[in-house]
Amino acid sequence: MRSITTKTACICLTSLILAACSSPKTNNTFILTPPSHKQIETNVQAQVSLMLTAFTPVAGQAIPNNAVLSAYEQREYSPFWIQKDKIDPAIHKLLTILEESYTHGLNPVHYYTQEIKEYLALATPSQKQLAELDVITTIAFSSYAHDLSIGRYEPQLIDPNWQLDAPTNDWSEILFLENTSDMINFLPLLAPRHPNYQVLQKWLIYYQNLNNKEPDIRIKAGVPLTSGDQGERVAQLRARLIQLGDIRFSTRKTNEDVFDEKLKLALIQFQKRHDLTADGQAGAQTIEMLNIPVKVRAQQIAYNLERWRWLPSILESERIWVDLTDYKVHTYLNDRHSTMKAVIGKNERKTPVFKGNMTYMVTNPTWRVPHRIAQETLLPKIHQDPNYLTKHGYQVFSSWTVGAKQLDPSSIDWSKVDHSNLRYRFEQTPDDGNALGAYKFMFPNKNDIYLHDTPAKHLFKEDIRAFSSGCIRLERPEEFAQLLVSSNTKRANELSKAKQSKATNVISLPKELPVYLVYFTVVPNENGMPEFRQDIYQRDALMEEAMGYYPFNPKDSL
Repeated sequence: MRSITTKTACICLTSLILAACSSPKTNNTFILTPPSHKQIETNVQAQVSLMLTAFTPVAGQAIPNNAVLSAYEQREYSPFWIQKDKIDPAIHKLLTILEESYTHGLNPVHYYTQEIKEYLALATPSQKQLAELDVITTIAFSSYAHDLSIGRYEPQLIDPNWQLDAPTNDWSEILFLENTSDMINFLPLLAPRHPNYQVLQKWLIYYQNLNNKEPDIRIKAGVPLTSGDQGERVAQLRARLIQLGDIRFSTRKTNEDVFDEKLKLALIQFQKRHDLTADGQAGAQTIEMLNIPVKVRAQQIAYNLERWRWLPSILESERIWVDLTDYKVHTYLNDRHSTMKAVIGKNERKTPVFKGNMTYMVTNPTWRVPHRIAQETLLPKIHQDPNYLTKHGYQVFSSWTVGAKQLDPSSIDWSKVDHSNLRYRFEQTPDDGNALGAYKFMFPNKNDIYLHDTPAKHLFKEDIRAFSSGCIRLERPEEFAQLLVSSNTKRANELSKAKQSKATNVISLPKELPVYLVYFTVVPNENGMPEFRQDIYQRDALMEEAMGYYPFNPKDSL
């Protein structure tokens, strides 16, 4: 994956192209004085090293370049795109695909479409120029296959809290198929196969086409619009909702400037899919959302298509899916799909994006307070109330080492302890006030993140539920626990006994379950329309900085 564009490569290629393209341009792809196939192979071998060096590796760019080198070595430098001393017609089909890469939120500039056209336009290309064409086309093909399959950008170079990456070289197998037609036909299968990706891609294309065909319809500022209102601003509201797809165009006669029931229902639908209060009134906040340009919305969709490419192409049928921007946990298990509300990390303690494997649960858990939370949260409370630890069931240990001595909290002069010299370990014993509640669900990871119960049940009444220190709090943990062991009688009996006990118990799951903590700011809703969510962790801004372009056909800006 790549974190920045291949500007250096383009400069090098420009000099190559200027030297190569001095002949008159024509669409004729036949060679008037054809060099021998052996001559072309010899030149391909020379150009592979030269041109891969010209495409200066930047971050993950070396990955597709290395695949190109391996593919040429395997075929003993026989060209891909020069067949029987003629340019393979399949190259034109590939060129069309590369030029349309913007429909996936990718940038055709990264796949050297203009450079390939320059070579194809040569009337009588030399053996060296044919070799250059073959290599640059293979590099472009490989780069697109890589980017479409696992993403162009390196997630952690964009956002250190994004730790979910699906590195795989499966995409490179496409370079070893029997012929170029098979290679090209296989390309679309490299894109993520999840329905959400496919739906979002269709909406990206819709917004791209809409942007090209007509200007954004804007609603003028003014007093809130509601049922029964009439006038120009109502007509603007209706036209904008038609433009965005919330009202399907009808030939039936309508009073366009009257705020009727149909308009209200459409506005409610718009509000629901933009995380707004769905009251059917066009107030200032709703109008602000309505007036966001289509081009900006297309860019947001492009960010989320890239996020999907960072996931495995095919997800496990049984999994736990923690949807951070929707504050919900989805469980797919035993042919059932269940959902419950969740509380996630607050902005200053963001829940990271990653994948783990859940292997066991703990009932009546003891909470070992992470050192950072002890410094930032627990210690200030102790300073305010020296008896806080005793009141809330905390034990104090002399250090974090195994076998550390338990201490009497009242024997410590807490006024002399601050965050810089705090060496004690704190553990909260199991009880009704324990921060982890009655259950803890473990999928071991370097972030020490897990799912758990909570005594703070009132937080699930909030719409925006970012209150934790990073872990995921569950609305119905007992129901979740029962679901995890429902397929195994032995484990279910263990859970039943553990519930009746006040002691801490560890229960292994019948099978490991993958757990995905994911972050999407645009998702399809139940009606297949794009739902634009609040960017609670400001991750879209990081995507914009890294991607640095609008996902539109470069021709549209000419």
